[in-house]
Amino acid sequence: MLALKTLNPSIKRVFMEVLMILFGISLILFFGAFSEFLFKKTGIPDILFLIILGFILGPFVLGYANPASFAGIAPLFTTFALLFLLFDGAFSIDLSSLAKGVLKSLQITLFNFLLSMALITIVLVLAGFDFFTALLAGVILGEISSAFVIPLLKQLNIQGKAYSVLALESAFTDVLCIVMALAVVEAVKINAFNFQVLASNLLILFSVAAAIGIVAGIFWIFLVQKVFKESKHYLITIAYLILVFVIAESLNGNGVIAGLCLGLVLRNSKQLTSLFSEIVNPKIDRQKAVNGDYGVAAVSQNEEFFYAQISFFLKTFFFVYIGILINLSDYFILALGLIIAIILMFARRLSMIFAKDFTSFEQKIVGSVFARGLAAAAIAQILVIEGVPHSDQIASITYAVITFSIILSSISIFVAKKTRSHEDEIISREILAATNNKN
Repeated sequence: MLALKTLNPSIKRVFMEVLMILFGISLILFFGAFSEFLFKKTGIPDILFLIILGFILGPFVLGYANPASFAGIAPLFTTFALLFLLFDGAFSIDLSSLAKGVLKSLQITLFNFLLSMALITIVLVLAGFDFFTALLAGVILGEISSAFVIPLLKQLNIQGKAYSVLALESAFTDVLCIVMALAVVEAVKINAFNFQVLASNLLILFSVAAAIGIVAGIFWIFLVQKVFKESKHYLITIAYLILVFVIAESLNGNGVIAGLCLGLVLRNSKQLTSLFSEIVNPKIDRQKAVNGDYGVAAVSQNEEFFYAQISFFLKTFFFVYIGILINLSDYFILALGLIIAIILMFARRLSMIFAKDFTSFEQKIVGSVFARGLAAAAIAQILVIEGVPHSDQIASITYAVITFSIILSSISIFVAKKTRSHEDEIISREILAATNNKN
């Protein structure tokens, strides 16, 4: 404090602003950890608490944070958060669940994306928006938020095929959202929409990204075995992830999908290298090779834990940022956002027809996970920066739908979790009663 008194007033003011920013970061991280604790105890998703905190810190309550202050770093932050959360989410997908879940996830992805896009477009056209503006908002809001889905699945301990289906769906819809939005913007410029060109671009985007991610994963496994055999800094892998993202984007692929594929290869590196050992030496035991007994893991458990902590950091700040973006000044936009979120909630229930082979609880989760988030917010911000016509209205609607869909999805998940607890309690009572009757 004595040092502060001797500083120039302008320097002192800047220093105090830095202290307040650091204090805010500390507060948000503590609150994020506390929110996770509340989720485990109450079943209310921590994401909801984070949005509420962001709203309280935002311009309509305390006024400590203003969306305009983040305009410069928001696109960079949202892009990296989307990339890293999908990369980290891949570490919960093994080869068998991936093989079983990829076809179903594609079915759910296309069904939900097209249905959501159509419903949102119709609602906005009826509300007075022109067709292309309504369609642009529809494709932006057709995604399922990976920032919402992946952390939630881990906290709910959803595993196997159900995890793979929902995680892959969130990844696929993020890409569809980005590509379709850019396609609609181009269609507005030339006043025409070419579905054949769009389909071709999507195929190239996915295939190039997947190829780059897989090749990059194999090359990284080789580096870990030969170069980083004794020690490897965890941040080097993150640097490599960013490099793969940049290369994929530069070669007309999708960097996020490339990052997801890289994560899948690294997650299953032990089994993949074990199977490769069997190919090189057919005499070794087949079953042991399949189990990964002859392989080498490219990522340690400690490294996975480190990545999980970074995901926690990114998720926490992203949803606080979403809360800051909530705008209460336009009641019409808020009403539209709520209506669209409610429609999406009921439309999502139809997805349960693709989950008949899931458990009862997993089916309820499939029907409850419809929150919008990262990709939608990022695209909305890019449209505003690029000066696309009506982009301000589209962005306001997007933020409203993100907020309300997260709230409604959180409530649906809370109900599903409470129902599961009640069902587990009934089953426990039945087992106990049967045991007593035998005695």
